[in-house]
Amino acid sequence: MLELRGLARFTKPRYIITVLLLIVFTFAVLISSGCGSMTSRNTLDSESSTSEISNGSASVPQTQLADNASDVSFQERKTMQKADLNLRVQDVVASVDQIIALCSENGGYTVSSRVYRQDEIVSGKLAIKVPQTNLLSVINSISALGEVNDKTITAQDVTEEYYDSQARLKVLKAKEERLLGLMDEATNITEIISVENELTKTRSEIEVLTGRLQYLTNATEYSQINITLAQGLPGTVKAPQGTLGKAWQGLVGSLNGVVTFASGTVVFIFSALPWLIVLVLLFFLGRYGYKKIRVRKPKQ
Repeated sequence: MLELRGLARFTKPRYIITVLLLIVFTFAVLISSGCGSMTSRNTLDSESSTSEISNGSASVPQTQLADNASDVSFQERKTMQKADLNLRVQDVVASVDQIIALCSENGGYTVSSRVYRQDEIVSGKLAIKVPQTNLLSVINSISALGEVNDKTITAQDVTEEYYDSQARLKVLKAKEERLLGLMDEATNITEIISVENELTKTRSEIEVLTGRLQYLTNATEYSQINITLAQGLPGTVKAPQGTLGKAWQGLVGSLNGVVTFASGTVVFIFSALPWLIVLVLLFFLGRYGYKKIRVRKPKQ
């Protein structure tokens, strides 16, 4: 009976509820402690891994960026500049000599020079190269020799191509050295032929890049000036502007027309004079022959 009473006591609802609450509370405490430790551990792991990644990733790229920035900042700008001048001067031959002397004084050299005559008009063409730092001063000095009809200055930026060619040339030379080392280590004909073919290709690329770099170096250090000279009339009087100027130009145009017509007439007369003489002689010969025939004709 006592055992039954004890069992009955434990089967009461309040005892069951109390036990269930204890069990739930115990599990809650265990779960919260386990999750907290796992969370803290994961947090520490994630923070340590994040710090490692950030430190590892920041060291190399920032160094590379700094190197690249320093390379860009120290790169000198490379530009090819060219100028074209069209001048009217009083004496083309003397101006050509002055331009050549001016070019030599400024550390340049003459590429080509030509003086020619066409219809009693003397003209000249020159191509000179001067250091790029003296380009503007030389242009101003040449412009002072006469009247400038046209002046053009152009520039082309080749900085990227210049330094890219230098870097590629450095890589190719290093490759050439490695191939020469492999040539010494080759043990059979097949390896020797393979290395020789690759070495020939590499040296060809080196020659092309070297030539291009030489051209870019000269083109960026020296600027070319193309000059066209035309003979001008000394002492030319400029007509006044406005209504008076237009009237003056009309009078000059009319006088030029009269002079042109008169000169054309004189030229025509002198050109036709031999034919006129022949025609006059033929006329008199015909007249003389006609009279002879009339005299010999019998009268009826």
